[in-house]
Amino acid sequence: MRLYIVRHGEAERQLTTDDARALTARGREDVAAVWESLAERGVRPSRLLSSPYVRAAQTADIIAARFPGIARAESGMITPEGDPAQVLAELDRIGAQDGWTLVSHMPFVDLFCGSLTDGGRYPFPVGAVACLDLDALVPGAGRLRWLIGPADVR
Repeated sequence: MRLYIVRHGEAERQLTTDDARALTARGREDVAAVWESLAERGVRPSRLLSSPYVRAAQTADIIAARFPGIARAESGMITPEGDPAQVLAELDRIGAQDGWTLVSHMPFVDLFCGSLTDGGRYPFPVGAVACLDLDALVPGAGRLRWLIGPADVR
């Protein structure tokens, strides 16, 4: 199974609450550039699951615009404080399939990627995408194929 883990694009500084922070113009441009490049390389997400935070939902909107008809949902489990073990169990319970794409935040994306692979830490610049191949939805069963960010596609 292939899984994509996405960190939201660059967001405005916190003016009210963290969950209300929106993407900046640069954040929108960077996310669009990354996903345009990925689409050209044949990446085709099958389902989007995003944090309900504004910047993650906006990032998911940009991705969805490149893949008309893609199924979307939000999950409060993949916020910055999300528990990778609980999310993994939930993905297994609901039968996550090839091409699922999770749009979230630091430190969750780093911790989730590490829990699925070698337990290491992974730098996720804003707008970055990690591609993992998984033999099963269990800790350590994945292999990181690549991790790219906006700087890699410009």
